[in-house]
Amino acid sequence: MSVMLGTRRPGVTIALQTLEGEGLIRSTRGEVVIRDRAGLIEMAAGSSGKPEAEYARLIGQLH
Repeated sequence: MSVMLGTRRPGVTIALQTLEGEGLIRSTRGEVVIRDRAGLIEMAAGSSGKPEAEYARLIGQLH
């Protein structure tokens, strides 16, 4: 995941632990399960959806 995000692995671990502590996700080695999508969107503070919209504009709709 750190390679996909272009960040260091310890930073991803801390972020996953934070989200898991808030009850928003459940993560195990190789798997992240979203438990509260609405909570994740709220935590994103308005940035959710922008990357998806740009992808749809450039490439097409996600299926």
